[in-house]
Amino acid sequence: MKSKILILALMAIAVSFPSMAAAQMEGNTLHLSPMAGVIFPGHDVGLKNGAVFGLGLGYNFTKNWGIEGFASLAPNLDWKDLDPGETGDSTLFLGRLNGLYHFDTGTNFTPYVTVGVGAINANGDDDGSEYSSFSANGGVGFKYFFNEYVALRAEANEVFGFKKQDGNRVDATLVTAGLTFQFGAPQGCVDSDGDGVCDAYDKCPGTPAGYKVDADGCPITVSITLDVKFDFDKAVVKPQYRAEVQKAADFLSAHPGSSAVVEGHTDSRGADDYNLRLSQRRADAVRDYLVSQFGVNASRVQAVGYGESRPIATNDTDAGRAENRRVVGVFSGTDIDR
Repeated sequence: MKSKILILALMAIAVSFPSMAAAQMEGNTLHLSPMAGVIFPGHDVGLKNGAVFGLGLGYNFTKNWGIEGFASLAPNLDWKDLDPGETGDSTLFLGRLNGLYHFDTGTNFTPYVTVGVGAINANGDDDGSEYSSFSANGGVGFKYFFNEYVALRAEANEVFGFKKQDGNRVDATLVTAGLTFQFGAPQGCVDSDGDGVCDAYDKCPGTPAGYKVDADGCPITVSITLDVKFDFDKAVVKPQYRAEVQKAADFLSAHPGSSAVVEGHTDSRGADDYNLRLSQRRADAVRDYLVSQFGVNASRVQAVGYGESRPIATNDTDAGRAENRRVVGVFSGTDIDR
């Protein structure tokens, strides 16, 4: 039960770490992992829980796949169910050769699974008894990289001996934590597109110069909305909306790579086909206003009429119909440094 609680606690700690673009697991690297924790021998093994210490040496072929040799030592484990006045302890050694698969999250947090084979050796320090067997093991864990060289590591691993002892199969659960030291990771920061994010972590390589980017090196998208109302059966942009349209024009000027679609709408009065044409005239009027009054290139603004098919308010009141007689649009672009 205690081992299950610790495994659940390990998983809770893993998901609590923040995600950020930072140092990660790298391919073609060596890894050295000193670790310590608690060993929980199986119920039928006859040993009490105790401390365990280990050292792993591994090699990652890619960011995902790796291999590791791991040696663990649990010294002076007390025997259970001894008669009063008796003493006894054993030293348990576990050697493992494991394959590891790391899940690439794109952040400095890297969960992994491990499975492998090995050997168990237990020596009775007082009576000279000995147990040896080949073993299999599997487990889960995570690495949290502080930089490209050092990571926090935690792991829960179950080990099963093939040979039975007094009719029982020897098994144990190991819950350990420590550090992983990564050797051979790329040094320095190569930033080919000059956006401030190293190529190794840049998810949008080739970003044009001057564009603001997020932590993944991808251009930051910004947007504004446009909302222009019209009188009944009219397609003329009223003077009071000049500032609203200018706001859209200024946005297009500040973001040369941006474009927009303006949508025309009507209320429900009138025939459907007439309202569809009216809504198109309204959308065209806003686009033409942008072109004639503010010099926006007409090719950057698409005008589409939807008639009365997309109301945003009831058509049963004057106020609701006034809300539906509109041209709206979302102007989106990539943020740039000025």
